[in-house]
Amino acid sequence: MNIAPFEPTDKIHKPVSTLAIVPTSGAITRVARQAYTIMLMLAKEQGVEDSSTQMFSSPVNTIIKGFDGNLGTKVRLKADLKSMVSHVVEWQSPTEGETTEWGALPLLAEVRLKLQNGEHWVHWAYPPSLRQEMLDPQIFAKLNRSTISKFRSHAGLALYEICARYQDNPSHLTSKREWRWWVPVLTGKPLAQDSKIEFRFFNRDTVKPAVEEINEVSELIVEAKEIRVGKSIQFLQFHVRKKPAEQLERPEAMEGSALAKAEKLGIPDAMAEELWFRHGNEELLSALNRLAQRLSQIASPVRSKVAYLKAVLANRGLEEEAALIETNKGTKDGKGLEAPQPNPADVSQRLLQEAEQSRVAVIRGELQAMSVHARAALLLEYKSFAIEAKKHPNIIKKVEKGEWQSGLVLGELMRFYWRKTRQSDWSAGTP
Repeated sequence: MNIAPFEPTDKIHKPVSTLAIVPTSGAITRVARQAYTIMLMLAKEQGVEDSSTQMFSSPVNTIIKGFDGNLGTKVRLKADLKSMVSHVVEWQSPTEGETTEWGALPLLAEVRLKLQNGEHWVHWAYPPSLRQEMLDPQIFAKLNRSTISKFRSHAGLALYEICARYQDNPSHLTSKREWRWWVPVLTGKPLAQDSKIEFRFFNRDTVKPAVEEINEVSELIVEAKEIRVGKSIQFLQFHVRKKPAEQLERPEAMEGSALAKAEKLGIPDAMAEELWFRHGNEELLSALNRLAQRLSQIASPVRSKVAYLKAVLANRGLEEEAALIETNKGTKDGKGLEAPQPNPADVSQRLLQEAEQSRVAVIRGELQAMSVHARAALLLEYKSFAIEAKKHPNIIKKVEKGEWQSGLVLGELMRFYWRKTRQSDWSAGTP
């Protein structure tokens, strides 16, 4: 059997009707938006639903790795998947009259979580009236998967996807919309009819941080344009252009270690992202470390982690800190409190993550360096293993086509290659 080499692509064509969705019955998180885009990419790879389930499917880990999620993302993703079925959104393009109006529908018609051969899989289906638009859009935005993975706010990600739609337009301008139209689109939250939000606060807390994030992590340069009617700002649109080639060399992802720490401490995602943008990674991380230390103390419980965190960030937690120090004076031969020691569990987890990332980079590099014939032979060998191990039919189909860098295949293939060349299981680490 001749297996044609597969050319990996980072491009995603996302239907314009999925760019400016307006939530009406529940919030859309940044993780949900990232996962939804990766699931759309995987569905287009598969082409048609599985004949036995009439649904698209993918391992949970494949979806998470698609947007470079961390280990704490899996728990949150399960809740987000359920919200894609239960929460209703209004589907619309950022340009009026550009697409068919579908009104209000959920993001997914159905979703199921199953354990298959020891691995968690997601099975999903799109609303029937939207299915064709999802799989074969006539008008779409050209997005970069690697860029999507860098965003740490819903507002930044949503605005990036909308602006990407206009990057090749002669005017390089998004559609002009009344500024309140942008509020639920960028925040991912329903806007109450009696909302008293003012533009200056929306601009300060949402628009400006979103523009800054796009300009830092993406291939675009975006500028907000405020349009006045009389003395007040009435409309908002954005000027979009591509970054010069020299600015695109090895772009660095934004530091998000504080967000990972916030997940471990149970801080809601939306609140963590808001504090992260307002105070920066280092300041938030320092406050989270103080919260973690406070939670480890044998003292009265912390009634609200978020309130405590905000107090620390606002420098209103000094009294409580002073009281804790006073209580513990003299505990170490009169020398007061010792410097907090790193949590051994956190250190171990970080080392495991670093080792995992290192192995992925090494093995992927070895696979890419193979000749076409050597890789084809490896895929044939893996196919036999996959059939015997009763792997999902979609994985086997991708292997037969030579699509080894498909999200469905790559993780499985790397583990198979590791066992073949290192004579040890992937979970055992470096032999």
